[in-house]
Parts: sequence; structure tokens; C-alpha cells
Amino acid sequence: MKSILLIVNPKSGLGISKKILPQIIQEFQKANFKLKIIESNYKGHIESIVSNIEIKGYLSCCIIGGDGSIHEAINGMINRIDNTKIPLSLIPAGSGNSLARDLKIIDYKHAIKSIINGSTKSMDISEISYNEKKIYSFNIIGWGMIAKIGMNSERYRWLGTSRYTLFSLIELIFKKVRKINLEFIDNNNKKLIIKTNLLFLSISNTIHTGKGMKIAPHANINDGFLDLIYIKDTSRFKLLFLLPKLFSGKHINDSKVKSHKITEINLLENESSKLLIDGEIKGMTPLKVKILKGYIDIIR
Repeated sequence: MKSILLIVNPKSGLGISKKILPQIIQEFQKANFKLKIIESNYKGHIESIVSNIEIKGYLSCCIIGGDGSIHEAINGMINRIDNTKIPLSLIPAGSGNSLARDLKIIDYKHAIKSIINGSTKSMDISEISYNEKKIYSFNIIGWGMIAKIGMNSERYRWLGTSRYTLFSLIELIFKKVRKINLEFIDNNNKKLIIKTNLLFLSISNTIHTGKGMKIAPHANINDGFLDLIYIKDTSRFKLLFLLPKLFSGKHINDSKVKSHKITEINLLENESSKLLIDGEIKGMTPLKVKILKGYIDIIR
């Protein structure tokens, strides 16, 4: 009998995971799977569970939650003392579900079928170094306006996904441009140095972020590259028409938007600022990011 370690985040997506858990258990049992179910109790608990629990013998470590939950699971898997890894899998139950959108498993029943079939693919991971610390990201590293929207939205989770729209409009009104130095290696192994004023910047491994925004439409989770996207200073009027295009990915064609495929990057600025990493506010500038190609296996 195949076994799955099932970790449930009961707070993801305003409690969606708890509502769908009975159906999930039923579906796995019908397929003759044995489950070990653990419920997380606090922020960071999933990382602690995955980092310390005995995982040998499990087909997969399956996370019922959102992007923050899978972020914790990845960091827990990478930081295991015994270096043991098993494939991760995801049943989406968050507010954004960026990875689930890239994997095309936004429906939980479809996700369960994929896990039962057990086909895996490797996934690239971003290694983020700052202040002698390391964080691992699968989704997005956001700086500037993106991080500010994330910080403000975090306090108003009870508003649901509408909070992103609300605080995007607020940031549009009080738009702030910051000076930043970028040093990165592109897909031709060429080092580029850019000193400029930007509204926001993202370093993405997935196409999606937030509630279905295609911020990096050419990203691929296992192409060996990260997608650097940034927007230079422009008028509020221009931004008003540009920001909605993030949901279709058409913003990438605008002259104010620049994109590069990269393998590593340094972000330097005079004043340290907070970052948005996989939907959570953590990390600081200055920082260094590099790609870890195919570092985690995930059931697709």
C-alpha cells in the first residue's frame, strides 16, 4: 500500500483546507492509499514538520494549503539534516495558488488524480542570501511596489483576494520610485550592471503570482532560469492601464517593462527594504539570488 504524508494548513484560504479535507481523505482511500495526516498550528510549523519528521517510505509529502504552505515545505525539505528528499505534492487551498496554476491543478480533485498517478518533474529553486541567512523560493521575490502591496495586504486577509486590488490602487495613488543597482548574469552567461529608478521588480520562477496575475508569462519552473521583470518610472495614468495587464501577461510587451532570463542576481540599494517572497514578507536588501536547477521534485 502506498503512503502519503498529508500536511494540512487549516488557515489557508480562509479555511478552505478544512472544508475539503473529508473529500480528500475519501478519494485517497478509494485509491488504496495510506495517509498520515498532520495539521499545522502556527506560521513556520510546516517547515518544522518537514524538516524533522521521518519521511522515508512515503510516496510524497502532500501539502493542503497555499503558496505560503508550499514555501514552508520546500524550505523544510532543503534544510533537513539528513539531506533526505521525497517528492512534494500540492492540493491547492490558498488565496493565490500560484504554483497550482502553473501546474494546472487548481481544482483539488484534479490535484488528487495527479498525485495518485504519481508522475513527477523537477523544479528549480531560488536560493536567497541576505544578512548571512538563506531562504529558498519557488515562486516570486518582489521588491518595491509589489512588496508594499504584500505588506499592506497581509494585515487585511479577512478581505479575501479583493485586498490586492485595494492596496494596488493605494500604491498607485502614492507611487514611490526607488533607486536600485542590479548586477546579474543573463541566459547568455553575460554579466550586466544596471543602475536605475524603478517602481517595482520581481524575480520569478513561476508564471503566476497573487490571484492569477501572470507577472512572468515566459517563466518555466524547470528551465534553469529565473525571470527578472521590472518597471521603470512612469505616470500614474500609464500605470492605471498597465497594471491590469498583469493578469493577462500582456504588460511584458510595454516599453516601460523590461525582462531578462537570469541565473543569478545581486540587488543593492542605499536603504535596506523588505521583500515579498512567495507571498510572505521576509528577507531584506541587499541580497543575492541564484538558481538551483531541478533542486526539488514535485508531482505534476
